[in-house]
Amino acid sequence: MQQRSRRILALAVPATVTLAADPIMGLVDTAVVGRLGAAELGALGLAVSVLAAVSWIFNFLVYGTTSTVARAAGAGELALAGRRVSHAGQVALALGVVIGAALLLGAPTLVRGLGAVEALQDPTVAYLRIRAVGVPLLLLAYVGHGAFRGVGDTRTPLGVVVAANIVNAGLTVWLVLGLGLGIAGAAWATVAAEAVVVGAFVVLLRRTGLPLLGHGRPDAAQLRALVRVSRDLFVRTGSLLLALLVIASAAARIDASTAAGHQVLYQTFLLVSFLMDGIAIAAQTMVGGALGAGRVQEARAIGRTLTRWGFVGGLGAAFVLLAGAGVLPRVLTDDPAVLAAVAGAWWLASLGQALNGVVFALDGVLMGAEDFAYLRRWMLVAAAVGIVGAQVVVALDAGLLGLWVAVQAMMLVRLVSVLVRVRGADWARVGTGLVTDDGPGQR
Repeated sequence: MQQRSRRILALAVPATVTLAADPIMGLVDTAVVGRLGAAELGALGLAVSVLAAVSWIFNFLVYGTTSTVARAAGAGELALAGRRVSHAGQVALALGVVIGAALLLGAPTLVRGLGAVEALQDPTVAYLRIRAVGVPLLLLAYVGHGAFRGVGDTRTPLGVVVAANIVNAGLTVWLVLGLGLGIAGAAWATVAAEAVVVGAFVVLLRRTGLPLLGHGRPDAAQLRALVRVSRDLFVRTGSLLLALLVIASAAARIDASTAAGHQVLYQTFLLVSFLMDGIAIAAQTMVGGALGAGRVQEARAIGRTLTRWGFVGGLGAAFVLLAGAGVLPRVLTDDPAVLAAVAGAWWLASLGQALNGVVFALDGVLMGAEDFAYLRRWMLVAAAVGIVGAQVVVALDAGLLGLWVAVQAMMLVRLVSVLVRVRGADWARVGTGLVTDDGPGQR
């Protein structure tokens, strides 16, 4: 038990800091852009939600790579693990170019289609078009993170993202406030940080011991294997991000202060979720390795341990947020109308973390077992709850608090579904076949 806890900490602590990089970048952008005005901050909130829907939907590249590499490494199949990383990188680059080009060309139509008020449209489009340049970099970075996690190395990505955050913070302040580039400066700073991450991963992946070269392009059979690993994650993540995008667009349809207030709460939610996902990464790596080596009972024991860890971590996050209710929102904005909107919903978003922590941890357990189909089915149900809830809120004019009732209702569905699953035995048997180029092989 103590050895398992030490292993969880060794993986989770560096992973937690690493995962905080993306929301920290978002918080830096929010804090700086928040000084420009409510319209710019609201535009940033809508743009970030769009980017989350466009790019996070492809985070099967990181989760799928992690599970596949962990299972292959646990079984001693390093050549297979290296092939998966190589092919996932090629797929990520191709997808990134296509999605980035579509976003660059379609940003004005997309923003208008989301129903944003006129004051938000121009700054949102400007930010999205610049960030579109970095979409290929973002997807390549997903594969790099997955490769390191799969081999149980969460320290190397930590150093990389610390450097990227320093670049992002310095450039954001300089470009937005120093050179007066406004919201566009924040976008260029983030793209530069993404380039730092990819460049470092290209160099440092050689240290993993995985044979990454000489695998050629993925053929039809190999692509089908990648699809089998990724399709459920694609739908799962896509439905989640669609629900969050609908909720953000609902905030934008109300008024600029509500949109800006939602951005403050959303960035705080992202930060906490990324912090808690450090435990999920440890779960995914450990469960995947245990099942790859045929140690099913160990995998089940890890699941029980992580349930407790998730609850304690979420409870701690809830306490910190509640205690900081009078201070933390002011770090992100000084607009009185925005602060008033945030104050009405902060308590709910804070208390919800006590339950959300269990969701994040058990997501990692089930992903390590490659129980992606189950996660997909119940995420679709949860997303439907969030989407319908957002429309009801707009119709009833329930404001920011109503929108966050919809968010927490969605999280409650996820909580019940993962708790029911891990109490049974089926999840530990889902991924007992190791995926090879010829299909699933029995071990």
